[in-house]
Amino acid sequence: MNPNFSHVASFIADLKSVEQLIAQNQLPHAATRLNQLVQQAPHDPRLFLLGARLAEASNNPQGTLAAAKRAVELAPHWPTACIYLAEVLASQGDGQGALTMATFAVQLATDQNVLDAEILTKAAAAARAIGALAPAATWLQAATELNPTDVSTRYKLGLVLYESGDFTQAIEKLTQVLEQTPGNPGVLRARMQAALSARVFELAKQDCEALLTIDSSDLELPYFMAIARGETPPTQPSSLVSALFDSLASGYDQRTVVQSRYMLPRDVAKMIHDWYPEKSSDVLDLGSGTGLLGVCLAPTQGVIVGVDLSEQMTAQAIRHGVYAKFHTVNLLDALNATPDAQYDVIAALDVFGYVGALDQAIPNAHRILLPNGRLVFSCETSEANHANYALQPTFRYTHARGYVEDLLVASGFVNIDIQNLVIRTEDGLPVAGFLVTAQKASQNA
Repeated sequence: MNPNFSHVASFIADLKSVEQLIAQNQLPHAATRLNQLVQQAPHDPRLFLLGARLAEASNNPQGTLAAAKRAVELAPHWPTACIYLAEVLASQGDGQGALTMATFAVQLATDQNVLDAEILTKAAAAARAIGALAPAATWLQAATELNPTDVSTRYKLGLVLYESGDFTQAIEKLTQVLEQTPGNPGVLRARMQAALSARVFELAKQDCEALLTIDSSDLELPYFMAIARGETPPTQPSSLVSALFDSLASGYDQRTVVQSRYMLPRDVAKMIHDWYPEKSSDVLDLGSGTGLLGVCLAPTQGVIVGVDLSEQMTAQAIRHGVYAKFHTVNLLDALNATPDAQYDVIAALDVFGYVGALDQAIPNAHRILLPNGRLVFSCETSEANHANYALQPTFRYTHARGYVEDLLVASGFVNIDIQNLVIRTEDGLPVAGFLVTAQKASQNA
């Protein structure tokens, strides 16, 4: 035990009382009592761990991080403090810091012969939150070996295997969970999605039918059933997209910009500044996410409006103070509802991967642009198909270059330019695509 830990029974009882106050959301009382205890034992790391949890419950991320770091400073070889700091770093988007600390905590626990399933699952959760799926899978596998009857850990392992693209293993693990919890809708849904990605369509249909029996009002299930039948739905359900990006919001910038080398917002912002060097253009940012394009455009004299389905992503974007307003709606609905001739630029970066058919989006973009205005967007592409658009195992759409170009011409765009590029990397591999710029003609053209 760390020498800074107090072993006085009354002090330990006080620690538990503060923990209970936090759990009961009696935060002012918890803060008062915690401050009193810090005066008694200013070097006990458990107090700062409680302080971090109190700050977290008070929605104070800076206080959470500071207190968690102080706990580790006071007890640098205490696995509990280290793994908590890893969780905090992951939640605040510090991917490298989170992974380093999680790895360190697991090694400490191993060396001290105190490694248990809880530390491993927390380390895996931190890794998964920042997209480090390989160590997450390794730690979850180790946790299942330590506690082979734990359904929750095996389920999480199945999810991580699915997210990492190992669909066959994901189906195997999720099937094992279903044997222990027959008819569990969450597990059925996960196995259905893994089966769709693995092209095991009969299993996917079986699971989808079981889910429809449980909840026939679920609007996402017809989408999945259509895929299982070999059809290509024209777009993804809004609820599916919003849930996905809500789950990714906290560490999105670190994961996409640093790990996935996503530079489109920076590059497109430079293009917009070249088109409008006075920096007074009004921009509609479709799929604005955490506001990466807006940050790259700032400072600007123009108005930037964001459209995104994810409330959590939009909350991240609001913090930058760059956008004039946001619309938390489907981009197709946003375009339909926008009056004519409103914007100098419409941007849709890495968002059409969730919209298959662009037959509405591109003509509406032309209508909404001011004369001489510009449309800029990216699409993923694949050599494996020749359809206008196709759904990949990632549940993102690819688009055929010819399909996009025909729509642009039919909608009235001029000065069309389509450049092949690597949009980002995924699991270390390049994601092929193309970047489109097109212009609305002047009124006199």
